[in-house]
Amino acid sequence: MKESSMKELSKSLAAGSLGNCYLFYGEEKYLISLYESKMKEFIASAGEASMNIDIFFEKENISNILNTAETMPFFSEKRLIIVKNSGLFSAGRKDDSHAMAEGIKNLPESSILLFIEDNVDKRGVLYKTAVKIGSCIEFKKPTESELITWVVREMKARDIAIDKSSAIHLLRAVSGGMENIYTELLKLAAYCADKQAVSESDIDAICTKGLEMRVFGLVNALVMKDSALALQIFANLMEIKESPIMVLSLIARQFRLILACAEMKGRSSSEIASALGVSPFALKDSMKQAANYKKEELLSAISDCLEADYAIKSGKMGDKLALEILIVKYSSATIVN
Repeated sequence: MKESSMKELSKSLAAGSLGNCYLFYGEEKYLISLYESKMKEFIASAGEASMNIDIFFEKENISNILNTAETMPFFSEKRLIIVKNSGLFSAGRKDDSHAMAEGIKNLPESSILLFIEDNVDKRGVLYKTAVKIGSCIEFKKPTESELITWVVREMKARDIAIDKSSAIHLLRAVSGGMENIYTELLKLAAYCADKQAVSESDIDAICTKGLEMRVFGLVNALVMKDSALALQIFANLMEIKESPIMVLSLIARQFRLILACAEMKGRSSSEIASALGVSPFALKDSMKQAANYKKEELLSAISDCLEADYAIKSGKMGDKLALEILIVKYSSATIVN
């Protein structure tokens, strides 16, 4: 038994030879939504979509789902039944999961049953049955190179050029999954429509930066010993109601990343990225930052982050004040321990 892939699903859609049972799950919701739309388009191309697409949500009675699957399509060869977040693939609906596992073994050729789930237990009987007789596809977050290719392709489809460096800058600036990146990509395309090309300055001007990128800018201000800028970035983060604890966590993470880069000096970015389990484009500036610190300073910064975290959580100091003291200390021209 094995899972299917997006590539195999794309081939089946192109050939018009879909099976009877599918399970979509995984962290990349944009891709799940995209292929759900493709399945609907497949039905629409063959007949009356509104009469041949049924959607069930959460804890729908399985008899209703299976009875709908038995209903003949209306002036079409296929009917699509979409079941979203049924809970049948995780603990809690054991009897229903067993009943559904038996039901999908006898689906009529005219029906396509598509499950879309947030949580999937691969040890469950329904998953084991679905992967045996149908197609189970996990939509994972694409690799860095796949995301770059996707960004370039999406911009090209809008007659706008974006080079690899700018695509990387966009991915570095925007947090979240492909859905959020796509939203920013559309804004960027509209902004650059007249000149038909994208630059890094365009991305900085129009795209909403994620928390991680904003915190990176804060740490960079610390590296440059620019207290005013660092405090302004922090004030902006507080104004938009970001969690001080989350900001502190990301500052500590960035200092650890800089330390790791410093300790692996001389190795390539791809080697360091592989060792740390991060993407190479996220390391580029961290490697530059490492040149501005001594190892002792970075160890001290990480220790101070831990102490600030303890002070906040123990109630000894307010969260904003603890962050401001840390920021002032590490953006000063001379760090005093």
